[in-house]
Order: sequence, then C-alpha cells, then structure tokens
Amino acid sequence: MKPRHLLSGFAASVLLSGFAAVASAGTLTLDPGPSFIPNSSFTDNTITDELRHDPPGVMGDVVHLFGDSMVAPAAESPRILIGGNFSANAGDLFTVIYDFTVNLATPDAITLTLGGQTTVAGVQETFNTLITLEPGQHRYQGQINGPAFSLATSGTWKGHLYFNFIAPSGAHTDNPDPGNLIVRLRAVNYQLAAVPEPSSYALLGIGVVGLALVIRRRQVA
Repeated sequence: MKPRHLLSGFAASVLLSGFAAVASAGTLTLDPGPSFIPNSSFTDNTITDELRHDPPGVMGDVVHLFGDSMVAPAAESPRILIGGNFSANAGDLFTVIYDFTVNLATPDAITLTLGGQTTVAGVQETFNTLITLEPGQHRYQGQINGPAFSLATSGTWKGHLYFNFIAPSGAHTDNPDPGNLIVRLRAVNYQLAAVPEPSSYALLGIGVVGLALVIRRRQVA
C-alpha cells in the first residue's frame, strides 16, 4: 500500500499539470489611443482604453474600451480605432465581447460595425458584426469570435467601431445634433485568451478527485 503522502503528492502533481495546461495564454500590447476619426464628431468624450493582464475569469490579456461620448454625423463614418501587437500561443482565441447602451433620438435606425482585424505575415483576417441601433435607448450585448490559433504566432491587431449614419433602408438619417446619439460603453473587450481543451478538464477532474480522496481518508483516520 502506498504511503498517503505519496498519493497526496501524485494528486497534487496531476492537478498542477492540469492547471498548467489551461493557464498558458498569449499577450497583447496596446498602442497609444484610442483614435477618434474625425475627432470633431465625438463631443463630451470620456472614452478611453486600458490593457489588463489576466483579469478575473480570463487567462490572457484584455484591452478594455470604455466611457461615454456624443457622436455626430460626418462626411465619413465616425469611428473609434484601437490596436497593437499580439503574440498568440497554440489554442488561443481572439474575441470581442461587448456591452454598451445607445440613446438614439432620431426616428430612423442607424448601423454600427463593430469588430477587429489580425495580420500575420501580411495576411489579414477581419471579424465583424453589424449592429442595428434602434431609435430610443437600448442595450446591446454579444460576442464576436475572431481567429483561433492552432500554432504559436504573432502579428498586429486592430479594433474598430464604425457609426454609419445611413439608415438600413438606405436613407440618410436626419441627425444634425451631436446630442441625438449618445453611446455609453460599459465594455468593449478585445481579448486573447487560452481556451482549455477537453483533455485539460479531464486532468483537472482527476486531480480534484485525488485530492478529495486524500482529504477524506485523513478525516476518517
């Protein structure tokens, strides 16, 4: 019969190996910004960004975009741009998770293109979603999945929000007053995070069961 301390050490080593398998994630860098184009379309603007390393619930780096702004029409679609470099490990996934409210004081809906882009060795991959912003105040939440990396790689990344002041019907929206669109970003998170594989969960389960058995035997003893 194996000594209990050996069993305890085995269970702990399996548990730690499981954690190591899911705890590896790539990194992001953040260029100075964000950029607002044209700057004159964004008034009472408090939108900013920050880079967070391994925030609660995420094994990886997150660029957190947040704040409020009034947004006015322009000859080009007003846009918010961020970006930087990334270094991904195998198994990492690039995603955008968003949660914001818009108060639109016009009779017509407009559209917002929200998404990002990665570039590796000159090859671009864009991931977007088109959101219809309805008149009145509404909350918009969701997730956009970007590339999943099967191999370790690095490159550049960009994030963007494009406000298109043309109604989905094709008509230009009558919105001369910047106060007619107020956006409040609770969070638009660009994140590069490790995605645990099923085998990693199995390792964690074995380790947890092993430690539970050790604790139970000690309590009985």
